[in-house]
Amino acid sequence: MQEVAVAKRSKAARKGNSPNEVLSELKTLLIGYGRQEIVTPLTQLGKTLKLGILGALSIGVGLVFLSVAGLRLLQTEASGVFDGNMSALPYLMVLVGLLAVLAALVAARTRISRGGR
Repeated sequence: MQEVAVAKRSKAARKGNSPNEVLSELKTLLIGYGRQEIVTPLTQLGKTLKLGILGALSIGVGLVFLSVAGLRLLQTEASGVFDGNMSALPYLMVLVGLLAVLAALVAARTRISRGGR
């Protein structure tokens, strides 16, 4: 013969308690479930997002400072080389450097998202 699986009844239902007590237990159960499955993951996600945004801002500010420092270095130490028609060349060199860093970051991100292959 086939056995029919019977769902376990709650403590309140087994005792034959009133519907108000059963509803109170259901409310407590739903609130606990909501905290476990919704609130806790969202707080963990918030912490992760805070760290990610802070890291992205730090890298961005660092790259801005490095690019300005590189530009100042090219303009002061190589004075006379980039005069006249070649005055835009330090800006172009810094832009190419920033694009290279961006390409390296995108390549690393792609490699990480694929599982390190």
